[in-house]
Amino acid sequence: MESNITDKRVVKTKTAIRNAFNQLVQVKDMSEISVSELTKLARITRSTFYMYYDSVAAVRDQIENEIFAYIDKVMSEQDWIECMVNPYPLLDAIGKEITKYDEYNRYILCSNNSGRLLDKVNGRVVVAFLKHVSEKNLDIDAGRAKYVAAFVSAGIGECFKIWFNHKSSLSLEELCRRISDMVTKGLTVLKETDV
Repeated sequence: MESNITDKRVVKTKTAIRNAFNQLVQVKDMSEISVSELTKLARITRSTFYMYYDSVAAVRDQIENEIFAYIDKVMSEQDWIECMVNPYPLLDAIGKEITKYDEYNRYILCSNNSGRLLDKVNGRVVVAFLKHVSEKNLDIDAGRAKYVAAFVSAGIGECFKIWFNHKSSLSLEELCRRISDMVTKGLTVLKETDV
């Protein structure tokens, strides 16, 4: 019984720290966030903070590791070659993950750190794609594949970022469909009347 109470307290404290971090990172660069500021907003003491983290960067690292874990999960479940033909299933899976992890969306897509984090995400996507190509022994030039994967990944990330920051009237599902069309049809999608 005591373990259950302790676990709830730990979860509550860590949640308070992470929520405070997410609030602060929206308005200032992470390098400007102090432990004092973070603990004040989380309504905990500095010693409580140091029971779980050794720095503000450690909070960021934990959040990023969790983000990468769910991105890796989604990517590992995809047939990357099929995604190049029809990226909608991948985009739909990413969209569903985005809605599940709403607390991280602001950090990923809105914070001052979003560019750095999106670069890391894009790098992981490129590595996952190249790994898939290598494992399948496909007759695809790895150098060219790397550029294509980087281009597509960065474009998709930017579309999600714009959608999230501007509270678009498009649903997330519709955004995923439109991105899928853009990836497969290129600029010809701009000439379609229903876009």
